[in-house]
Amino acid sequence: MAQAPVQIRINVGLEIDADAEELNEATLHLRRELLELEIHDVERPSAGSPPAGARAAEAALLGTLVVTAAQELVGAVVRTVASWLARRANRSVKLEIAGDSIEVTDPSAEDQRRLIEAFLARHTVVSS
Repeated sequence: MAQAPVQIRINVGLEIDADAEELNEATLHLRRELLELEIHDVERPSAGSPPAGARAAEAALLGTLVVTAAQELVGAVVRTVASWLARRANRSVKLEIAGDSIEVTDPSAEDQRRLIEAFLARHTVVSS
């Protein structure tokens, strides 16, 4: 029996002085990379109808993606995000699966690998 798809929430963070356009561009670039995988979908979540004049919710969602993927592709998704992050300075990514999250901010390559592998160990199925 096929397992239900997994949803992975990704929050992209940029340097403090980055503007909304830079955040949007960075998030769209990551989205394009993720769509190269054989996943179900990569969407931006909807905040619904914000209160009149509210722009903070919209800006917060600019850096958010929700990936829907088969369980066996969780590792590929997380590694794609880690690779994307490693090619950019002063950025961070928070990944969340079923309430469990990890935030990676400018770690060394070795630290990043250890963090990602520990996170994946909690969310991937080991084939025998």
